[in-house]
Amino acid sequence: MSRPVSLVPFVPATRMQDAEALARAARRIEEAAARLDPKLELQPQVRTDGWLELSVRRESLLEVARMLRDRLGYDYLLLLTGVDWEDKGFQVVLHVQNLSSGERLVVTVNIPRDDPRCPSVTSIWPTANWHEREAWDLLGIRFEGHPDLRRILMKEGWIGHPLRKDYQDTRPPRERLPRPVR
Repeated sequence: MSRPVSLVPFVPATRMQDAEALARAARRIEEAAARLDPKLELQPQVRTDGWLELSVRRESLLEVARMLRDRLGYDYLLLLTGVDWEDKGFQVVLHVQNLSSGERLVVTVNIPRDDPRCPSVTSIWPTANWHEREAWDLLGIRFEGHPDLRRILMKEGWIGHPLRKDYQDTRPPRERLPRPVR
């Protein structure tokens, strides 16, 4: 005998955060930040893609990251990357998750182009180690306090950071040979 077909659509785990759950998470973050330091004034925003976004000043990133991990349970760093907005400077973007509740959060930090420094979060989420090295290597964002900030993708003698919008490749062009046909 065959099983009846369910008419309930499958909802992937990434879409499980509904508007009410996101609003509750936003309130919890605001309350925890107010208890930690009233000057933080964190205002999480619900994004259209189902993520909660939190913009943080770079001076308070470590304090907020510790609060997120220790008080609110965001115990897993999914991703840390950098973005070059050219005219607006750089942005460091962290995607973190509370593994027990499934809540996810995007933390953004704006970094001025003329001073591309950001505190390292490797002491809070060790998985940030290679992510920060990649952002340093490709964009030139220096993560202060990183235990081993060195190139990870480009060779050691490489000059510059190739994902910067203002990067100029000064190497001579290579001759492109067609692949041999087998």
